[in-house]
Amino acid sequence: MPKKPSQLPILIPLFAANTISGFAQGITMLAIPWYLIQIPNGKFLNASMVAIVTLLSMFWGVYAGTLIDKYNRKHLFMGLTAIDAVILCTVSSIGFFMGNVPFPLIALIFTTTIFTYNVHYPNLYALVQELFDRDSYAKVNSALEVQGQTTNFLGMMVGGILIGGSQGITWWPDFLAIEPWSLQEIFLMDGLTYIISFFLISQIPYDAKKREAVDEGSLLKRVRLGFEYLLSEKAILTFGIASYTVFFSLLVYIQAISPIYVKDWLHETAIVLSSFKGVYALGAISAGLLGLAPWIKKDHPIQLIIFLEILAASIYFALANMASVAFLLGAAYLLGISNAGIRILRITYLVKIVPNRVIGRVNSFFNIVNVMMRVSFLSMLAIPFFAKDENGANIVFALGVLGVIIGISAAVLFVLREKFPKVGAKEVQQDIA
Repeated sequence: MPKKPSQLPILIPLFAANTISGFAQGITMLAIPWYLIQIPNGKFLNASMVAIVTLLSMFWGVYAGTLIDKYNRKHLFMGLTAIDAVILCTVSSIGFFMGNVPFPLIALIFTTTIFTYNVHYPNLYALVQELFDRDSYAKVNSALEVQGQTTNFLGMMVGGILIGGSQGITWWPDFLAIEPWSLQEIFLMDGLTYIISFFLISQIPYDAKKREAVDEGSLLKRVRLGFEYLLSEKAILTFGIASYTVFFSLLVYIQAISPIYVKDWLHETAIVLSSFKGVYALGAISAGLLGLAPWIKKDHPIQLIIFLEILAASIYFALANMASVAFLLGAAYLLGISNAGIRILRITYLVKIVPNRVIGRVNSFFNIVNVMMRVSFLSMLAIPFFAKDENGANIVFALGVLGVIIGISAAVLFVLREKFPKVGAKEVQQDIA
């Protein structure tokens, strides 16, 4: 029996590109909200910026899914990294010239990062489905989770020191003292990593001719076909939405809640904020390593997803009632396990039952629903009850709301658990054109 060709030429540049760009991107997305909440009216600016960009990304997400299903996925990756590199380096140059980065340019960087992120992960999972055999999906997705979260852990640890400086960190050696970096310095570092990633991605061997047939119709037709597929598979539609709420909660928490929670509820500094994200990444790494185990390949992941959602909901309720850095870091680890574990389980499940020719639109549709939930939640955070400078401690009520939303999702999955298709029993691969 002939040996399978080595997959290292695919994995090495893909993992290296994700690692290098993800490291600096994480620092950028940590720095933006932390810098904003330090300025007058900053809580309102940050919540409003995140809400508006998230809303815009919903419309972009519709189009992004059609791009993934129609065009060369390797070229999409290269195009995204090129756009990010140009914008980040340009804004950084303006910041050095002016001595600071104006808020509109900060918002531009945030918008660019969110928009490319909305294409990056659906495109990544579609590429994995395309380049690897079905038996490898769980291992590759788990390995990507480990790689991504290891990068996040390192980025957050370094990011907290770069943003806040090393002063006040008792264990940091004096001879390696670091002054806080400016936003323009952080943006420049991020832009340079995208340039490196562009060349790494260009080395991935990829034969677009091996792809399944793609829909060549108009944009509206391609979007309609993707939605029609989901409407015809209501069990998949329900599963995809209900299993996505922990991910929704983590995005809201990291982008808008955590800076206020750390500053106004715990009365701590940027190093605690970055430590939360770093420890969260360790939890996600643990979930990714567990995802490499044989039991993760079971056909139906629903019971474990329900358990992980209940775990996440309980953590949010506890955070809303406690003011402890030690508990926050323990909660971060468990949230990392919950979110990454669910993400590995749901993506592995979806790529096994959804046709490759519509997988981009399916994932993008779930992203759109996720975006709508985030916009609604972030709009709530922009009201005076949360956004006024003196009302920062009210952020704990937002954590309680997150717990309720995830609890409802877990209940839906439990009630409908027998209705979701099992891999092997129902291969949803029909022609929808």
